[in-house]
Amino acid sequence: MSGAGDRDEMLAAVRAAELRAAREEAEAIRRAGNSHAERTVAQARADAASLIDRRCAAAERLAELEERDRLAEIRAKARATVLRAQHCVVSEARAAAHTAIHRVAGDPRLERLLERLADDARERLAPAGRVELAAVPEGGFVARAASRQIDYSLSSQLDRWLDATAGDLESLWR
Repeated sequence: MSGAGDRDEMLAAVRAAELRAAREEAEAIRRAGNSHAERTVAQARADAASLIDRRCAAAERLAELEERDRLAEIRAKARATVLRAQHCVVSEARAAAHTAIHRVAGDPRLERLLERLADDARERLAPAGRVELAAVPEGGFVARAASRQIDYSLSSQLDRWLDATAGDLESLWR
């Protein structure tokens, strides 16, 4: 039986060698799989970090744009409020000036001014023909010659002066 015993030993030695080789090959496959899994996980983490960074940067840009838009809207609203307040002040001043000028309408001292305005009207309208002066109830007059007309009423004179000095009033707010 020594032949059968040698064969069994040899068979056991071959099996052991094959088992060792299979274990080594399995260990190499496991190590390669682990290494591949680690590289895959590392790449996935890097991709996720890159994606998060890009998304955060995009969110920050969006937040900056929204903040800029919000500030622009706030500035526009503030400017509109200031303009409304300025317009209100100018309107109130204009109304007060009109009220004051109507109180002056019958004052004899005003006659010298109206005479100078009548001379101005005659001089300016004379080339158009005969000049007519028509008094207006709130003070002053309207001068006409042919199809030309100049309004010398106190209200119109005041409005022209206020319009001419509007820039001076606006400069007070700067």
